[in-house]
Amino acid sequence: MPDDRYPIAASGRLSTLAFLLLAVFFLLLPGSPARAKKLKWKILHHEITAELTIEGHHLKVLDLVRFSSVPAPDAPLYLLLNRDLAVGTVELDGEKLSVEESADFVPRHFWKRPPYDRLDDYQAAREITVAPPEDGWPDNPLLEFSYAGAVYDSLHPPEVAYQRSFETTTGLIDERGAFLSGVTFWLPWCSDGTFSYVLETLTPKDWESVSQGRRAERNVQEDGRVRTQWVEEHPMGEVYLVAGPYRVHKDVHGKVELYTFTYTDTTDELCRTYLNAAGDYIDMYSDMLGLYPFSKFAMVENWWQTGFGMPSFTLLGSQVIRLPFIVHTSYGHEILHNWWGNGVFVDYRQGNWCEGLTTYLADHFYKLKESPSAAIDYRRNQLQAYLDYASSGERDFPLREFKERESASTQAVGYGKTMMVFHMAEERAGRETFLKALRSFYHDHLFEEASWDDIIAAFEETGDRGWRDWFDQWVSRTGALNLSATLTEEDNGSAELVLIQKEPLYQVEIPVHLLDSSGKTTEMRVFLDSPAVEMNIGSQVETIEVDADYDLFRILHRSEIPPALSQTLGASKSVVVIASGLSPQVNMALTKLAEGWAENQDMLVVSENEFRDDPQRSVWLLGDGELLQRTLKRSDAYGSQPARIAGRAKDEGLSAIITLRDPKDEKRSWSMFLPAKADVIEAVGRKLPHYGHYSYLLFDGEKNVVKANFKVENSPLRFSRKER
Repeated sequence: MPDDRYPIAASGRLSTLAFLLLAVFFLLLPGSPARAKKLKWKILHHEITAELTIEGHHLKVLDLVRFSSVPAPDAPLYLLLNRDLAVGTVELDGEKLSVEESADFVPRHFWKRPPYDRLDDYQAAREITVAPPEDGWPDNPLLEFSYAGAVYDSLHPPEVAYQRSFETTTGLIDERGAFLSGVTFWLPWCSDGTFSYVLETLTPKDWESVSQGRRAERNVQEDGRVRTQWVEEHPMGEVYLVAGPYRVHKDVHGKVELYTFTYTDTTDELCRTYLNAAGDYIDMYSDMLGLYPFSKFAMVENWWQTGFGMPSFTLLGSQVIRLPFIVHTSYGHEILHNWWGNGVFVDYRQGNWCEGLTTYLADHFYKLKESPSAAIDYRRNQLQAYLDYASSGERDFPLREFKERESASTQAVGYGKTMMVFHMAEERAGRETFLKALRSFYHDHLFEEASWDDIIAAFEETGDRGWRDWFDQWVSRTGALNLSATLTEEDNGSAELVLIQKEPLYQVEIPVHLLDSSGKTTEMRVFLDSPAVEMNIGSQVETIEVDADYDLFRILHRSEIPPALSQTLGASKSVVVIASGLSPQVNMALTKLAEGWAENQDMLVVSENEFRDDPQRSVWLLGDGELLQRTLKRSDAYGSQPARIAGRAKDEGLSAIITLRDPKDEKRSWSMFLPAKADVIEAVGRKLPHYGHYSYLLFDGEKNVVKANFKVENSPLRFSRKER
């Protein structure tokens, strides 16, 4: 969110001349942080007592708030608070202040330039106005707020069911657990900024609460309710309160307290697995980047499926934590967010760099530890996601404009492209220099907002002054490197390789692998900053591969990658065809699935009899009909593989998903869904976005049993001279 938010000062104590002089002064120094801070309220510290009651979804809060400054002694205090929380009193030194509660809020009371495009984040809030005391506001006033009400915003499905995302809520108190965050506005809010806090919770019997910071106290009251105190001394931008009927496991790892907060059906063995893994990840990233910045880390189980990383804890869905690969992948990703995002904060005005950096040092790093080929496949998948979801139309944007993941296209750019930028930076700098720059960046900006420019400065401090131009071409522009190559044989037995890039031009080193007749491989890095560069290839070289390991962020050629489900999922226009001759149950389930997919998209849903091919639309074929069978038979590029996969699914009672490219247009795809029976359609359809990298899938019931790609026979960036 922008950080230029402040209420307009309202002082009637200045003479006209003095006011004009001040106005001129501010016009001359419009960017002066010291002057801007005097114009807005700022919260320094919260002392919170919060009582949760399951019946009625009730929240009762007493909050002592210390403000660091006031705009003027007689200026009103504008605050945002959850619209379902009614204010009891607001007091200053025992004096009750006048409070006006509004149904909505006036953006210009909080921002000089309101972020109208992001006000959805404030949907739970309304405005309260606190009048100043008779003698005016003192310096650093301490106000006591009391308020209460029901908090229950039901879970909302993703806006587009076709894409992977979590259910969301602005906040709720439920018998299964409670979730309150900054967007709940369960604490008074007046402007962006950071603060420390002490949170004391009173939760129902057998419940436990979790927040940022350290657990300073915990005791059980005579009535069975649990009182817990959380202390956070580091600056925070919001306060999370998560609670539920948890069992707690605790361990101590060096100076860090490790916890699991899980439901009673979660085994001790699984909790121990997460505790041990947390210690290992904290050690690994502390050695890599600098010491872990918090005094605790907790894995907290959630009753709906999430993967959230908060400062010093992560909130993972009950099904998610039981997936065997999560502890080796996503869990480390969320722990790393305590360095990036929750340790060094993101200056969203210049773009969210932390998701891509975390992805690179977690997801990609784990693949690299598995094997070099696994890392190569991972990078190829990220490039393919960009090609399918973001490279065409208006879905692409510069990294400096990325705020958060809202769709497959924003993920492909904000996560995938950013990850590739950091990979290219490491390839350019070398591992030692790359980590040196990141350690410096972390040390200099811990618990501060930081931007792409701060990252660039950290890299330039390593001694190479060319980093600013290098980063800027990837961060400030839309698009990717568009690379191709030609090979021309010469009469003397040598050859000429030409590397070609289309506009916009990049300054980039192209990795080229040369394999000679003796079996020796030579890697070259060819600098390219113009439309084309030529290089001579000796007569002994038999194979030439350009960027074979997908080290560059570039637009892939369709012919160098297999067809993948993401191509259909990412199509800007598509049509869903429901096969004829299906049973009523299967027809109904497929139609319901298709109609859910079509929400908020340019997607048509038609019966097989109504289908008229439109070359502008990719195609979904749902159900085993004549059109699907004809499509399988015409897939010459993959031989009999697609038909054999469909035949196996039918013989073994499996559901199959198969994606093929249109033989007349490689930018267009056809995906087929052959369900084994009606009652698996909804579950399998919901899971498909998680398997976008694959050409075909087989499901036994709701369980995926096969995920694979068709073989790529030829790449326009690979040349074999023996075949010529």
